[in-house]
Amino acid sequence: MPLVVPVKFTYASRDLWFDPQDLDILEADYAICSTERGTEIGLVTADPFEVPQDEIGQPLKPVLRVASDIDLQLADDLAIQGDEAMVDFRRLVKELDLEMKPVGVEYLFGGEKAVFYFAAEERVDFRQLVKDLSSTLHIRVDMRQIGVRDETRLVGGYAQCGQELCCTRFGGQFEPVSIRMAKEQDLPLNSSKISGVCGR
Repeated sequence: MPLVVPVKFTYASRDLWFDPQDLDILEADYAICSTERGTEIGLVTADPFEVPQDEIGQPLKPVLRVASDIDLQLADDLAIQGDEAMVDFRRLVKELDLEMKPVGVEYLFGGEKAVFYFAAEERVDFRQLVKDLSSTLHIRVDMRQIGVRDETRLVGGYAQCGQELCCTRFGGQFEPVSIRMAKEQDLPLNSSKISGVCGR
């Protein structure tokens, strides 16, 4: 059976599996991985384990190496660049009067591009925004629209119970809670009490 290692990326909603390629890689290591978007750095969430071949949808991308101190410093620098780019992102969205809410900016580890995440109720024509961002920041720009649940997970916060939001702590995909489920647990049928802060 193939050996896989799960890696968590900041802007991914769930862990992704990679081929560990005989590397000495363990849980809590940071790994440099080859992904569909380019080269990225992520946190290894478990030791490598075997899975049946039929559970792997498409060929696994490889882990290139375990992150070194230099890689971790570069990742910190890129995170700072992302925070700085958010200032320009917000300013340009306001200047162009676009119906979108900037959520985050991610500079890919390999330097291929910067991904700009935003929330919006409807489709947005952001062609001029892409041109302005590209000329301001001198990097290839990729725009990514996300839903309210992903926005809440990325921004973070605290729930009514006083704990950090489950979607931030645990990530992953959550199944919707139906009214019938709430009734079976004798929960109050108040949408604000059985819904998360994202309203889902």
